[in-house]
Amino acid sequence: MVTSSLEEYLLGEVERGEMILVEYSSRVPIEEIAWDMLAPAFMEKGDVVVVDFLGVGSLLFRNYERKLPGKDYSKILELMKRLKVIKVGPSTANYGEVIETLVPSDDSKSFLKNYHTLMNRIAKLPSKPEYMLVFGFAEHIYFGGEAVLKNLLTALATIPFEDWAVVAFINFEVLKPEQIALLEGISSAAFRVTKDGIEIRKVKKRGEGE
Repeated sequence: MVTSSLEEYLLGEVERGEMILVEYSSRVPIEEIAWDMLAPAFMEKGDVVVVDFLGVGSLLFRNYERKLPGKDYSKILELMKRLKVIKVGPSTANYGEVIETLVPSDDSKSFLKNYHTLMNRIAKLPSKPEYMLVFGFAEHIYFGGEAVLKNLLTALATIPFEDWAVVAFINFEVLKPEQIALLEGISSAAFRVTKDGIEIRKVKKRGEGE
């Protein structure tokens, strides 16, 4: 799969405060992009925080882990220990250091409280991350319904993030077109990964925001 456009944009064009969607099909091994290509490259640039809803990130990491050749296994696992992980929902994180565990909720007060806790926990880290990787939010929307998206909009409008870039991996096949449109509308850029390749659905033009 040709991933150069996605890699070049995420490593060269993204600025702090931006949210980038990486939409993927269930039939694509997205772990190869998320864990093999992007996570190590991001860690070369600075600290990385992972927000893992419902353990989806852990499941994808296990898929990636099984494919690792023996000579790279220990080196990669050692590298992944540097990740700071915030779990949302019951799961076992098989990578990184868990710094917070939150209970997922579609209740607006609880959602905002969780979001505030998440932002405060990251702000208290010894150094601010360059990137935040988000896994499983599409599944959270699928199980939680429209209230999850409404709460997300309220949270972002109330407490915006400006100190790191967010890269959210979204399984678009579990969402409705209107839900995807809403997420794309509030994102700086959006890429769609399918078995046919990578589609650039939205991208910031050079010079915008400068």
